[in-house]
Amino acid sequence: MRRFFTLLISAMLLAALFAAYTGVARTFASTAQLQLPHVTCSGNGCNGLDPISTGCARDAITVTTTGGSVSFRTGTIQLRYSPTCGTNWGRVLSSVGTTLLTVSIRRNDGLFYFAVGSAARMWSRMVFARNVKAKACGSANHIEDCTEGI
Repeated sequence: MRRFFTLLISAMLLAALFAAYTGVARTFASTAQLQLPHVTCSGNGCNGLDPISTGCARDAITVTTTGGSVSFRTGTIQLRYSPTCGTNWGRVLSSVGTTLLTVSIRRNDGLFYFAVGSAARMWSRMVFARNVKAKACGSANHIEDCTEGI
């Protein structure tokens, strides 16, 4: 009888360990899937596309910002980068609320996208710039500035 209980307890422990292991494995798999950004373009296929609608903005970082007149008076211009997509774009943030904004992204080889509108923030289309320099330019309330080319 003692042997039966020992086997029963061992089997229950083994079943509990197996259930815990498969549950943990599923949790890690689903967490990893949620953390990976879903993007709809890659490489040169991202040129001219919107960083928000493609998913490239999800993991974006600000590489550099302006340090000139726009930053101090009416807004900030940012050069943004997505490691997943390998793309850059410009973003202008107004410090005076909704106003006339322009933003552009310029790649060293001449690829260029430009946007204009009345808003408090605006971003340009993307350029694939993993191996070439790019810079963002823009204006807020008619005062223009550019980031350094990175």
